[in-house]
Formats: sequence, structure tokens, C-alpha cells
Amino acid sequence: MADTLEQRCERLRQPVTELVATSMSAAYRTQDLPELLQAIASVRGIIAEDPSGLPDGPFLAWLPTALRNLDNMREAVEAGDAAKSYAILTDKSDGFIRLTVGCAGYPGWDPAGTSAAE
Repeated sequence: MADTLEQRCERLRQPVTELVATSMSAAYRTQDLPELLQAIASVRGIIAEDPSGLPDGPFLAWLPTALRNLDNMREAVEAGDAAKSYAILTDKSDGFIRLTVGCAGYPGWDPAGTSAAE
């Protein structure tokens, strides 16, 4: 059974929070790179799930960009560049801010900047 948008946003909230935190720490602590790769894979696994049950809108429109971003983040981390990975995550036009817009109105998601992905 396909997720609703609310369910998908709920399932992403904690993994994205962990991704943001790990991205920040890995930029300063190279020993956190393996954990960052795991966080990227966890979020990517949810993002890559079948979107057929999701409504048209900002979330669905961002999914291809999200997958590309996560792949680019993984490549940067594998190259030892956690700062580049974090820059991709926090990009103001294509980064995870678009997830906060797509999940706006659901618990834990606030596009004003107090969400899990900020």
C-alpha cells in the first residue's frame, strides 16, 4: 500500500533530523563519515520508495532532485568532502529546504526554519 504524503513526511522526519546532525558533525569530524553514509542511505531509501500514492505538489516535484542530491552527497562523502555534502543538503534552492515546503503543515515540518531539515 502506498504512503500518503503525511505518512511519508512522518517517516522522513527522524532520518532527516539524523542526516542534518550527522552532516554537520562529519564536516568537522572525519570519523563520522561512515555514519553520514548510513544516514544518507536511510533517507534515500525512503525517498526512493514508490511515489504513486503521493499527490502532485512540492514534495513530489522535488523527489528527482532529492535523489540526485543524495547521490551527490554520497559521492562527496566517499571522496572525503563532508563540507560539500553539507552544502548540497543545505542548498537554498534545491536542498532539503524543499522537503520542509513539501511536508509543511505536518507535525515536525515548518518551512519557516524550525523543522527537522533546518
